[in-house]
Amino acid sequence: MKQDAMPLPYGALDYYQIHYIVSTGDNNGANTQQFLARCEPITKGHFSEKRVVAVKWTGASAFADKLQQDERLTELLKQVLLHEREVRVDPLDGHVRIYGRWNHDENLKANPAMVEIADIIAGHIKAAL
Repeated sequence: MKQDAMPLPYGALDYYQIHYIVSTGDNNGANTQQFLARCEPITKGHFSEKRVVAVKWTGASAFADKLQQDERLTELLKQVLLHEREVRVDPLDGHVRIYGRWNHDENLKANPAMVEIADIIAGHIKAAL
């Protein structure tokens, strides 16, 4: 049997995402779609001088506005978004996921600031339920 010199890159890849899960429970059919949001950095500078000067939340307007107004959350995001690039809040049936970008196996670690960001976002979700 002849072996392919350039095999296709199928199979498991060494990239992972860390997801923070907020359980919304049954909650009498509460609409979890109101928690759809995405945070992107607004940057200034290039290469080693690049820094995050602000963040912009998009998504379900009332929830995104509430997250945009949280000053503590904004300050934490400014520290984390150069590495994470974006933070997403993704509603599903019975729970909401909070996650960042895909990371290679060598760089996979839980960032304490990202854990605090997820905790603040989870607090906003629980308060809205």
